[in-house]
Amino acid sequence: MSKVRFKRLATNSAEFIPETLEDILFVRLYLKEGDLISAKTSRTIKLEKAYARHVEKERKSVLITVKVREVSFGGSFDVLAVQGEIMASSDENIPLGSKHVIEIYLGTRFLLVKCEGGIDFNMIEENLVAEEFVIVSMDSIVAGIGQIKGSRVKYIAEIQSNYQGKLYEVKHESNTAFFAKILDVLSPYLREVQKVLVTGPGPIKSAFKNYLEGSLGRKLQILELEGVDSAGFDGIRMSLNSEGLSKILQDNVFSSARNAMIKILGSLYRGDGLASVSFEEIEYMSSNGACDSLLISKDYLSRSSVEEDRLVQIFSDVKKYRGALYFLDDSTNVGIQLESLGGLAALFRYRTR
Repeated sequence: MSKVRFKRLATNSAEFIPETLEDILFVRLYLKEGDLISAKTSRTIKLEKAYARHVEKERKSVLITVKVREVSFGGSFDVLAVQGEIMASSDENIPLGSKHVIEIYLGTRFLLVKCEGGIDFNMIEENLVAEEFVIVSMDSIVAGIGQIKGSRVKYIAEIQSNYQGKLYEVKHESNTAFFAKILDVLSPYLREVQKVLVTGPGPIKSAFKNYLEGSLGRKLQILELEGVDSAGFDGIRMSLNSEGLSKILQDNVFSSARNAMIKILGSLYRGDGLASVSFEEIEYMSSNGACDSLLISKDYLSRSSVEEDRLVQIFSDVKKYRGALYFLDDSTNVGIQLESLGGLAALFRYRTR
């Protein structure tokens, strides 16, 4: 199920919880000077006590509202630094009008109020939607559990079955105990999704699929992915790199990024001008609406000397002209290939020069 990570409060206000790098980027592009942001943050408070020789300081968690003056990435794509003047605070010791920086991380809950005009909720819903599912890659020895949100991969746990090998009789009860252990770890994550992908070598994944269908009290789409001969976390990585993924999950991030990379590598080999790894060329082509897909390493900002404003303008142009943007890391083959190209690559719709 695609899950929208915002809550409409009024025509000009909404509550947000960014959960992917794509969410963080959307907030980076959507926040404007003059907007109001409210979030829990930390602040150093001066405490003047009677008979104390020095002013004591205490770091406290407070709810602060700032009027946005400037927004930037906090050194990486997974955090935003929102600078502004304090307009309201839950602590009376914090002076209004003073400067403060609210940092928005993945999972940070914050309130946005647009002081000029309303909020375009249709646009937000279009941008803050990402494919979410959990994946179980298993054999009779180990099961790896992962959570997928957009391009974000969270490796949750590897669970051992304690199966002793072929010299011992494998009983149905041992499989059931193994499945119960997996479900116990899996259950909290099933509340957020309606899709589970089960993969790995051998027939045990089919048995686990049947176990899930019989154990869960609600309908859940449980899909089997064939062609993966590893289990555990290695099996999850192999699954996300597999051709079969796009057959059972239409238009998922990993398959789409993989297809874009295949076209980019082919274009670079042919030299036909329909792909590039040059920042300047990507910048020019994006400004002309020619960028179909942009692939960027999650660590590109921290490793690159490129000015953030120029990079953000590329992101804005790609979004403006309905291009696709993929944040990748070394958890997939596509991410590894992207790193070998310098961490930035683009596929163009046409040549403009």
